[in-house]
Amino acid sequence: MRWFSLQGLFAVVLTTALIVSGCSTGEKEGSQEKPEKKEESIPKAAHEPKEIMKQKPGRFSGDNYDRKKVEQALDQFPDNLSTEEAYDRLVYLLGENYRPQYEELMSLDPTIQVNEKTPDNKIDVPSIEQMNVEILLDASGSMAGRVDGGVKMDLAKQAIRAFASDVPEGAQVSLRVYGHKGSNQKKDKEVSCQSNELIYPLKSYDSSQFEQSLNQFKPTGWTPLASAIQAAREDLKEWAGEKTRNIVYVVSDGVETCGGDPVKEAKKLGESGIEPMVKIIGFDVDDAGQQQLKKVAKAADGSYQTVTSGDDLKKYLEGEKERIRREWEDWSIHSQLMTYEKWSKKVDEVRDLLFKKPDGNEKGISYIKKQEIKRLNESVDYLEKKNKLKDKDSLSDKIYWRDSNMTKFFGRLETSMVDKLNKAQDKAREDIKDQEEEMTNQ
Repeated sequence: MRWFSLQGLFAVVLTTALIVSGCSTGEKEGSQEKPEKKEESIPKAAHEPKEIMKQKPGRFSGDNYDRKKVEQALDQFPDNLSTEEAYDRLVYLLGENYRPQYEELMSLDPTIQVNEKTPDNKIDVPSIEQMNVEILLDASGSMAGRVDGGVKMDLAKQAIRAFASDVPEGAQVSLRVYGHKGSNQKKDKEVSCQSNELIYPLKSYDSSQFEQSLNQFKPTGWTPLASAIQAAREDLKEWAGEKTRNIVYVVSDGVETCGGDPVKEAKKLGESGIEPMVKIIGFDVDDAGQQQLKKVAKAADGSYQTVTSGDDLKKYLEGEKERIRREWEDWSIHSQLMTYEKWSKKVDEVRDLLFKKPDGNEKGISYIKKQEIKRLNESVDYLEKKNKLKDKDSLSDKIYWRDSNMTKFFGRLETSMVDKLNKAQDKAREDIKDQEEEMTNQ
């Protein structure tokens, strides 16, 4: 009996201890505080249009918009919101993403360049180029012969003098003669074939100095045409470049007689970095001479023309000036049209970025703004129904001014960008006209 009593007492104590322990544990667990939920930090909404263009897009901007989810978010707004608080929260939810279109608009290149080839098929953009004209004049003994109008050399000098005096302002001229020493007799062949001289170095035209140069020589010896072409390549080699036009005129009345290869040298000239325009003028040349000079012109990717009198030579050189003038005029007209096309295309880009109507996923900034304002106003109406606003009219006014200020901002942007493009077009047209006048003022 006594043993059972002790056992029972032990059971009672154990049970009581477990109950007390359980109660204590339960009380401890029940007394733990739950962590407070942090309220979302709402940034201040941008007011100035430039800042709005760079704002972070709202949670429900663009295609993320879901009216039901928006209303659920609006339901979480505190009651009795001030105008500023409500405005900040609405923009945080519904502010649109203007940045891509705005940055594309701001990075639009306002310059207008016309990539039309000039008549020499060389430079790509209207820009005043350096023009160099080198004249190679045959002074071999045969140039003392007579043609209709007088002595060939005298007539050639007259035509060259007139041509050089009318090169465009700013152009440089040089005159190289060959075969002007020794005689056309066999005993003087070596001296004559080595006579190849730049008597008027490449520089602007000076009538007095050019005349003195022309008076330094008379038709005398043999015809080292190949070495003259080779020397011309050396004369112009430092004038390689996109904005330099090099023209080489060769006036000759016969074939190479000094053993050189003028076709080979002409090919080298044509393939050199100076990219010259080569004009070969055969002055009273026989059939054999014409055949060789034609090959020389072809090798340099140039042209050949036969003249048989002083008048022919004069008319040819005058015709060259007229041909160049017409080509540059045509280029100018076409380039002017191209400036308009480029201007028009860029103006369309500006207006599309600003005002393009919704077309698939593409729309102008103003239509993004229109979408944003519509959603903001719908949300204001919803908040009013839920009695969460202190002053609905004040909030509506704020959204109205957001709309109005951005509309004005877009208008100013359009005016500013189009004005820049207008000035760029005017500048491009002026450059084209200057280029035309520079190349045709002869």
